[in-house]
Amino acid sequence: MKRVELLARLKTAQQHDLIRGRDITTLTAFMNNTALEEHVEHFEQIIEDHRKKAQGGSFSTASHAN
Repeated sequence: MKRVELLARLKTAQQHDLIRGRDITTLTAFMNNTALEEHVEHFEQIIEDHRKKAQGGSFSTASHAN
C-alpha cells in the first residue's frame, strides 16, 4: 500500500473519539512503510474492537421470537 494511503487511514483513525486528542502521526515520519502499516492497523484494530464491544448487547433476538 502506498504511504499516502496509509497516512490517510491513520488520519481517519485519529479522528475517532477513542483516539482524538492523541498524537499518533508525528512518529510516522521516522517509520518505514512496513512499520507505518502496522501502526495504522494497530489503531484500526482498537477502533474495531471498541465497535464490536459497543454492539455486543445490541444484537437482535429475532431468532428467539418463535
